[in-house]
Amino acid sequence: MNLDSSPEVIATATADSAAPSSPQYTASDASEGQVLPDPDPHRDLDLDPEQEAARLAAERAEAERLAAEQARAEAEAQAEAEAEREVRLQRLMQRIAKHADFASMKDSTRLLQKIARSETAHARALSGAISDDVAMTAKLLRLVNAAFYSSAGGGNITSLQRAVALMGFQTIGMVANSLMLFERLPKGADGNRLRQEFGRAQLAALLAHQFCNSSKQLDGAYLIALFQNLGGMLAGLHFAEDMEAIEAELHAKGLEEGGLEWQAMREQLAREQWGQGLEEIAVEVARQWGWPESVRVGMRTLRPSNLERACSPEEYQRVLCTAANTLAAQLLKLPHSGTPEERAEARKACVERFAAELAVPLSLDPEPLPEAVESVKQVWDDLAKTLGFGPVVAAPGQAKPKPSDPKAAQAQKLQAGASAQTAAAAARSAPPATPATARPAASNPAMAEALSSALEQLSEMVLSGAVPGQLLQLCMKQMHAALNLQRVIVCLRDADGAYLKGRMGLGERATALAPLFDIPLAPPTELFGLLCSKGADTLISDSSDPVIAQRLPAWHRQQVRAGTFVLLPLVAGGQVLGALYGDRAEAGTLHISERELTLLKTLRNQVVMAMRFGGGNGGGGSSSKG
Repeated sequence: MNLDSSPEVIATATADSAAPSSPQYTASDASEGQVLPDPDPHRDLDLDPEQEAARLAAERAEAERLAAEQARAEAEAQAEAEAEREVRLQRLMQRIAKHADFASMKDSTRLLQKIARSETAHARALSGAISDDVAMTAKLLRLVNAAFYSSAGGGNITSLQRAVALMGFQTIGMVANSLMLFERLPKGADGNRLRQEFGRAQLAALLAHQFCNSSKQLDGAYLIALFQNLGGMLAGLHFAEDMEAIEAELHAKGLEEGGLEWQAMREQLAREQWGQGLEEIAVEVARQWGWPESVRVGMRTLRPSNLERACSPEEYQRVLCTAANTLAAQLLKLPHSGTPEERAEARKACVERFAAELAVPLSLDPEPLPEAVESVKQVWDDLAKTLGFGPVVAAPGQAKPKPSDPKAAQAQKLQAGASAQTAAAAARSAPPATPATARPAASNPAMAEALSSALEQLSEMVLSGAVPGQLLQLCMKQMHAALNLQRVIVCLRDADGAYLKGRMGLGERATALAPLFDIPLAPPTELFGLLCSKGADTLISDSSDPVIAQRLPAWHRQQVRAGTFVLLPLVAGGQVLGALYGDRAEAGTLHISERELTLLKTLRNQVVMAMRFGGGNGGGGSSSKG
């Protein structure tokens, strides 16, 4: 049969081919007016507008509910993570607080900040709070002149009061904070790394001050650049072994010191080690020290968001200070070999590389930049010689002296726990027999906490305008309680300045015994006068030791009869204003660790400051009950 001629077959084939499983439509079908199928075949085409609106509203409500649940879960997770970070941070701060000097540094810094914020504060109050040490004051003035040599005063600021008047309480106080921190760094070869870190911070601060093109941010640029690496210095000071491990790993990775990758990796390693980055540690310490929020914000490093345009005013200062720290690190790691001309050429090339990358974001003119950096480097070199940023090199083959080494003990400054013979050596003109060294006293947390609380109270009283006599009364009371002393006697200089006389006392028979304290100063003829003239803070463990007993006045041996005592002279500007004396009956029962001694000295220093500027006779005080 001829298929072509069969209409039935043709019709069947046509029908079969025209019935696919799902109809296919093309764009031409739509253009020809054909009706396309509904994309949702399950939708009820007879749904009225109100029902459709309700359906859409329900879908939106469900989507919003799901989004809210997700946002709530994310917020809870973020809050939990933040709480965990805070717990880790506070745990870390507790570890730092256990180290000697940190509490006293905190109290001194907070006092400076309170004075700086006080509307009634005077320049002399701040200068007195900073230091009564002539050498320390000279270093601070040198630092101020170097840091602000282009500011008012032209680098010829000769007194702290003038420095405060020209640059303000806040600026001078924070520069003093940096010097206080530097003075607490380990001496000798052990502190080389930290001294170099401090030196780099000073160079960065000078560079930031030089580069800053905003007069409003000039002083802030110096301070922020100076403290951007505070976390590294604190960690190196309080967690030396951990930081050595971090530095070793950075070195093993071959990263360029101070570079972007180096800084990022150091922060990462710090978080792995302590659960906090170095910046978080620094900002938290600055908060506890009472530093302003503007400085704390600036302490966080920041890179320019766009290298092809100038930084916005909001990011300029942080970017400037971060860049200054990077350049300082690069300059200080340049080779020290070669001729002066070769070293200068290496610095020029380094600055040119810096300018090629950051001149636009920082709005710097690249051409005069190498010369400006050279002038800053000269100032820094002079400052480094004055303050001692350079490394201390140990003699070849010289082992680090151990605390139990008698030779090391003779070289150390007299402090709590020293032997009776060592104390006598401070009072005698002739050298003593070889002393037997005593083991350092263990830290007493309760004593340290009591002394820290006393410092807080004393600082508040100083700022409230309390007279020196009231401060002496508080200091006497706190010493008596914190050290669990038998008695405390306060001695003050007489009108002629030739004697110290017992003026007030607290404890057993203190009122009766205070008048016996008649200590000659001009010239000193016995142990108390000699120690006060030298400004020697002294703990006598056993007053019956023959070397000590023969130099004690008869009235102390026969009537006071204390087995052990501590003496803290009150000295300002080389002049003896008085002394704090405390004792116990039994020899060998009074132990003061380095940490408690530091707090005790800080307490004494605050009283000295008040006496110096409020009258050296301790007016306003009276004898306490015996």
